[in-house]
Amino acid sequence: MKKPDPLKQGDPVALIAPSSPVTEEKMEAAQKSIQFLGLHPVPFPSSFMKNGYLSGTDEARAKDVNDAFLDSSIRGIFCLRGGYGATRILPLLDYENIKCHPKFFVGYSDITALHTVFNKFCELITYHGPMPSRGYHTMDYFSLESLSAAVFHGSTPGMVLNPPKEDIEILCPGMAQGQITGGNLSVMAAALGSRYEVDTKGKILFIEDVDELPYRIDRNLTALKLAGKLNDAAGIILGTFADMPEETGDPDRTLSLSQIFDQTICPLGIPTINNFRSGHIYPQITIPMGMNAELNATDGTVAFIG
Repeated sequence: MKKPDPLKQGDPVALIAPSSPVTEEKMEAAQKSIQFLGLHPVPFPSSFMKNGYLSGTDEARAKDVNDAFLDSSIRGIFCLRGGYGATRILPLLDYENIKCHPKFFVGYSDITALHTVFNKFCELITYHGPMPSRGYHTMDYFSLESLSAAVFHGSTPGMVLNPPKEDIEILCPGMAQGQITGGNLSVMAAALGSRYEVDTKGKILFIEDVDELPYRIDRNLTALKLAGKLNDAAGIILGTFADMPEETGDPDRTLSLSQIFDQTICPLGIPTINNFRSGHIYPQITIPMGMNAELNATDGTVAFIG
């Protein structure tokens, strides 16, 4: 895997919108965020586009991704937000040129689709972390430190600690090593059966999601399981499942997240932990996707090992 060069103060970085559009307010926050880090924001055309729930046409959004990697003046790439749409541009990306021009790349949620293909086809380590429209200048210290370490120092080996007072839950003990892959559960499930699906064989699979009813979490985990993606994994890290709405009606007619994990994941006997604080939540850990990691699901620890 190629490790992108860390950024330096003053470096120009691209702002792109590969998925859904941002408001003027969020765009302003994004530019302030980049300046707050001491970097120079360079908004690409998709940052200002709107095509219904998409930020511009598929061709325009894909062009921005390709151009951001090919532009020699751009040192890093920050996705403005998730939403929906990144999967639509996957056939339009120039993977060979992206592979030849590795750069720091960060985002999460719908950006999972891009992490997957950049790891898989371009052998590039990318970063699952906060997006600048969130407002880095107002972000909590833990999240900012985790992101800043990735931005300015790259993926360095060492133990990864949860935020204070957030304990790791051990679901299935054991040890596992492998590259970290995965991200948003719904996005991974949507790509199954295509050449863009996540490769989990011998890897540490990270899973998170937001605003999904229990049966949808169950359905998507079951889809991964039926496709062999859970069974192929060396270990599983369950991140944050944020803003989970409760089923209405009789509580005996639904399942809790714990019950879903117990019934779909635990029978596999794969080392698994829960409540690794990354996903649609703050504070959150920035994860170097594609980097080798060690999961100790007996002690409940995760370490990047280079």
